Amino acid sequence: MIITYIKHSSFCAELKDHVLIFDYCLEGSLPDFDEDKQILFFTSHKHSDHFNVGILNFASKYKNIHFFLGAGLKFNEKYLARNGINIDRDAYITTLYKRQETDYGDIHVRTLRSTDAGVAFLVECEGKKFYHAGDLNCWCRIEESKEYNEKMKHDYETEIDTMRGENIDYAFVPLDPHLDSTYWMGMSYFMEAVGAEHIFPMHMWEDYGFIDRYTANEGKEYSDRIVRITAPGQSFRF
Repeated sequence: MIITYIKHSSFCAELKDHVLIFDYCLEGSLPDFDEDKQILFFTSHKHSDHFNVGILNFASKYKNIHFFLGAGLKFNEKYLARNGINIDRDAYITTLYKRQETDYGDIHVRTLRSTDAGVAFLVECEGKKFYHAGDLNCWCRIEESKEYNEKMKHDYETEIDTMRGENIDYAFVPLDPHLDSTYWMGMSYFMEAVGAEHIFPMHMWEDYGFIDRYTANEGKEYSDRIVRITAPGQSFRF
């Protein structure tokens, strides 16, 4: 299996028969995939650093494709037409709300409630389990009130706790430098409560030095499981 870091919060995992693409917003280049594989896009929410409606045009390139869109991404036929997209919405798009589960062929998809917008995804495919956080993170900020940060911490930990006991193979989790001194809190609580065999930091705004900062300090005990990303387009073989 190959996991490619596209950019920001976007990754693709190419398995034997499936390709999973998370939060692609048309920034960064996707690899070319075998057209016989099942191509599955997962979009957590509508923020422009996670989504661009143009991804739906991939339906003209790949015959075996489906889109899982988080709550808030609802498109009627007129909207699609205005954006030059001509697809059968019901055939190609599944909208998922918070804390929902669904099966699509031989994959299982579960969503979590975000602490910002949309959903996070837990996907089981070909015997592997993938977690993509979207914007589910502990967005505590020093400029916010104590009450705000306490509620944020509570809401984040409550949602992450719903995954306790899951055996996650690959996780994509925010490590956002914009949070300054609290940048590590979401990542560390995820590792403490759930964990994964391999963790890809994301939402770093291309400031990859925070990976080394985390693994040398607050996340030292998890260092051997953190994937060192240094630039868009990197691929990692597992």
